Amino acid sequence: MLLAAQADGKHITTIEALGQVEEQGWKRTQGLHPLQQAFVEVGAIQCGYCTPAMILAAKALLDQTLTPTEEQVRDALSGVLCRCTGYVKPVQAVLRAAEMMRGEERLEIRDWRLSLPSQPTEPREELPPPESPISNLQPFDTAQGKSLTISPTMVVAPPITETRVVGKPEKKVDAVKLAQGKPVFTDDIELRGMLYAKVLHSPVAHARIKHIDVSKARALPGVHAVLTYKDIPRVVYSTAGQSDPIPGPLDTFSLDNKVRFVGDRVAFVAAESEEIAERALELIEVEYEELPAILDARDAMKPGAPIIHDEPEFVNFANVADPARNIAAHINIELGNVEEAFKQADYVFEDEYVVPKVQQAHIEPHVVITYWDEDDRLVIRTSTQVPFHVRRMLAPVLGLPPKRIRVIKPRIGGGFGGKQEVLIEDIAAHLTIATGRPVRFEYTREEEFTAARSR
Repeated sequence: MLLAAQADGKHITTIEALGQVEEQGWKRTQGLHPLQQAFVEVGAIQCGYCTPAMILAAKALLDQTLTPTEEQVRDALSGVLCRCTGYVKPVQAVLRAAEMMRGEERLEIRDWRLSLPSQPTEPREELPPPESPISNLQPFDTAQGKSLTISPTMVVAPPITETRVVGKPEKKVDAVKLAQGKPVFTDDIELRGMLYAKVLHSPVAHARIKHIDVSKARALPGVHAVLTYKDIPRVVYSTAGQSDPIPGPLDTFSLDNKVRFVGDRVAFVAAESEEIAERALELIEVEYEELPAILDARDAMKPGAPIIHDEPEFVNFANVADPARNIAAHINIELGNVEEAFKQADYVFEDEYVVPKVQQAHIEPHVVITYWDEDDRLVIRTSTQVPFHVRRMLAPVLGLPPKRIRVIKPRIGGGFGGKQEVLIEDIAAHLTIATGRPVRFEYTREEEFTAARSR
């Protein structure tokens, strides 16, 4: 985001320069900057991926003024993307740090409120039991265009006895190292001889690969491997990090001779730099036989619709899927006696609900590093929420027994369910097996939207 010419002659400050906790024998010396300390104490650190940037942006503000307004703090932090906190706690932390740096008495965390002074807790007012919302329910009147209105019901939690831990803020166990910018994430290591992976994605929604020529890409200096569906075993699996046995169908291949969506995989490349790998992708020649695309779920279920998963290897666990009608699963959920509830209900609403797809937008993208260790185990260091599922699911895909696969799950820079998919680990693993070298693969933000899974 900054040109080299703009940085010329300037000082560059990183989070390590602000303050560090030093180990001196058995003694631990606390040398944190007030900002780092405030972020820890206020609870402004969740995944920690954006924390160093938050703290450095705040320091730039406090270098100018130790009496910032809440608006100034929010403006200072606005350039830092954060998916976890919603910015509330970081703003509190910056205001608290400014107070500490002014030498004022520190507020208790539980009393801290934005734009409000600390106030003693008032005793709760005992409220009468709320009326049933049904009494305030007005039936829908089509003639006058009235809609149902339900008055909100207030439920007051009963007072609890004073406790030592429950009901009080606790410091996050690893907040101190996150505030220092310690190397805790997948990409925070550098291995000798590491190669960089890239994936050629399909530009069409539904097609068979008639012909693919990778000879020019393989001949490019700096390229160590180019893999297509012809180069790796054809093993069907599911990317969903779920229980075993897997409740859903097995309908995925690391690489296939058919693509099923724009962004589907066509080829893998490993090269000595990302730039060389990108150039290699441009040299791969692919001829597609385009098939009819389906863009609506209702059209997909109609008789005669093109079948997306027509591969003979498709495994239909528990008969939950109907590939001939492009149905992945049928789910029916009932809690309690539904028929009895219908009988007792004053109103029953039935409708079809359609919700949009949601990309989890974790600030750390999917990233994985694979390498062989000294015991000939394939190590998969990956930003995942399901490390044990990664090992179990990839063992047959890679042709290795589970005991020869070690999955390391560092801290993840946000996941929100999007990293419960075994999504990119096989890419780097196949390339490490092919080259014998460490391989790093990271999704671009564009790939997160086009080639990852959504909610």
